[in-house]
Amino acid sequence: MKHKFTAAVMAAAMAAAGLTGCMEKKQPSSSNKSTETAVTTSAAGNDSTPNGEFVSESIELIKLKYADVPDLTSGPEFKISDTYAKPGEIAKVTVSVNGAKDKWNTCGIHVTYPEVLECQLENAENNSIKYELGDAVAGNSAFIAMDWRENLDEELVREHQCSFFFTTVFMDTKGGDGDIATFFLKVPDDAKIGTVYKLGFYYKSDENASDMFRDLEVDLAFEKYAFTHMTGGTITVR
Repeated sequence: MKHKFTAAVMAAAMAAAGLTGCMEKKQPSSSNKSTETAVTTSAAGNDSTPNGEFVSESIELIKLKYADVPDLTSGPEFKISDTYAKPGEIAKVTVSVNGAKDKWNTCGIHVTYPEVLECQLENAENNSIKYELGDAVAGNSAFIAMDWRENLDEELVREHQCSFFFTTVFMDTKGGDGDIATFFLKVPDDAKIGTVYKLGFYYKSDENASDMFRDLEVDLAFEKYAFTHMTGGTITVR
């Protein structure tokens, strides 16, 4: 019974966090941009919104979504690691969180990467990807990670970006600080030494689903802080 309940909770988390958007065929886009939020960043500061070299043109929409949500003076902060790899090697990319120890229990996050990189798959049929879990998700009830290369949002196509998505949920325990998971991206065989590939976050939300980072009280101020304090990472070819 507990296993069935965990599966049901995980399915709900996947849908709520926008995973279905990474699996289903993309519907024709509407001219009304207000129905979808997409925020991408490869480096974030301590402002009220993410900023960096790769920031979505629709970044103002995240401000609208959380316009009535108060700002916290501190809270959870996400970071993608800076790492190195040789041409043709597989780089290890780690997503971590701090400022959330024993406070959160559900998340759904999109990470962007240049389309020339190749996310390593665990199962090509369902686009599930390889990963190694970190201490921040010790004791979780389930974890799912999937690649998103097809039916991408127009902005990602225009910026030559792909994305992978991960979601996790806790039932009997709480999420911690530190590494959430490490993912694996292959560098092109012909990559030039010194090339820097930038990795970022992509906030996706529409009328049916939304990325999330929820605390036990489902405090949107906690979630707002998380999505406006994200720092991208890099893979540097050596």
